[in-house]
Amino acid sequence: MRRVIALSILALLLGQTSLVAQDAPFSVYDLADYRLTPQVFEQFVQASERIADITEHDPAFKYAPLFTKDVALSGDATVVAQGLMARLENHAGLSAALAAAKITSREYAKFAIGLVAAHLAHGFVAAGVLQRVPEGAPTINVAFVGAHEAEVAAVLAKLGVQD
Repeated sequence: MRRVIALSILALLLGQTSLVAQDAPFSVYDLADYRLTPQVFEQFVQASERIADITEHDPAFKYAPLFTKDVALSGDATVVAQGLMARLENHAGLSAALAAAKITSREYAKFAIGLVAAHLAHGFVAAGVLQRVPEGAPTINVAFVGAHEAEVAAVLAKLGVQD
């Protein structure tokens, strides 16, 4: 009986730990150390298709779009990511789109910010504005965008982030 109670308490504590991690504010390292992966990209695309449809038809997004290049690049990236996560969680349709794609609002926000930044860096290098990705920038994310250039451009355009 004690063992069952102890295991129940342990399971409860572990569950609370994962909830705390999901609700914790973003740090600079959450975004700087984030790596784009094919698996999460598939989930991101699946969720984004539903999200784009919702934001296109919901009047709440007419004057406050979920995504624009300005939104993604204005100010502190951690604040932008936190704001995006909150908007995703607080809209029933958007949170359902994430659930259907099996991606959390936190993961989606991190992926979105990382993808937009890598897409811009890739564009600067491709246009010759930069000769290479600057030191300290996640070159692996820029390489990911280069390897999936058409798919990345398509999903970002669908979300309203255009070149």
